[in-house]
Amino acid sequence: MTLPWMQAPRERLENALVRKRLGHAPLICGPAGLGKLALAEWLLARLLCLAPAGEAPCGQCRSCQLLASGGHPDSFRVGIPEDKKEIPVDSVRQLISSLQLTPSVGPHRVGLVEPAEAMNRNAANALLKTLEEPAANAWLILVSHQPGQLPATIRSRCQKIVIRPPEADAAATWLTDRHPDLPAADRARALALAAGAPLAASRLLEGQGLEHGQRILDDLLQVAAGGPVSAAAGEDWFARPDLTWHWLSVWVAAFMHQAEGLSGNALPEQLALPDPIGSDRLVLLWEQAIAGRQMADSAVRHDLLMGKWLLEWARSFPTGQ
Repeated sequence: MTLPWMQAPRERLENALVRKRLGHAPLICGPAGLGKLALAEWLLARLLCLAPAGEAPCGQCRSCQLLASGGHPDSFRVGIPEDKKEIPVDSVRQLISSLQLTPSVGPHRVGLVEPAEAMNRNAANALLKTLEEPAANAWLILVSHQPGQLPATIRSRCQKIVIRPPEADAAATWLTDRHPDLPAADRARALALAAGAPLAASRLLEGQGLEHGQRILDDLLQVAAGGPVSAAAGEDWFARPDLTWHWLSVWVAAFMHQAEGLSGNALPEQLALPDPIGSDRLVLLWEQAIAGRQMADSAVRHDLLMGKWLLEWARSFPTGQ
């Protein structure tokens, strides 16, 4: 997938690398849905490549071939385990131990942590020691959608690479190329809901995503107006829990923007909640929806979790007390 807005960040990283000004721990950060992980994977491949061709890994050397096969002995990735909601300390300790070994193929070993803000406190403390005393010939790439949730001690020891949404016209053009058969109004609304992040907007448009999202919004408004919680969550909510949790977080974020008077939240005109909700309450509901999304692939009872979430939503309004 070609991401035109990532060309400039790639050039900056390549320039810093060639001039030996790229720190041992770049922190690639910015809103979700911009392709930060793709940039991190490009950097990982570029660092491991034995014969880089300009800005790109050559794709032909032994290192590039091993990386493509998923079996590179000097490449290490850490993420949220399937059965957990955060990155545990054991995962980080294993990464640290791996980075301290002698490289097997080329001169470097490279670790990638994503999303870095998901590290629990012990994991973050373990990583901090490595950032303070980095292993020779080792690079550590961190990817974060919410860098403010990382400890300041970690942020201060990383070289921050901030990725911002592309210009509106560029984002719209890319989205049109990806979804040429959809109405322009749907593409525009998806971009607004995704805060200008093209990849996030594209995900909203896939698989009748906007239609599913509209049904969820209608259900939320019915509950806010005093409707029964039991009638809100239909079978389509549970068929795709990842999509449902995502839309719950999208709509709560949109109501947060509306409450704060921010533009571009893409709520339908004249649409508002029957009663205002405090920011703290909205933030709590948003965080719960994000947590639900992180557990979407696990064996939890999403019908029960969503029912509990809806009860919390209903209690936010006088009619739901």
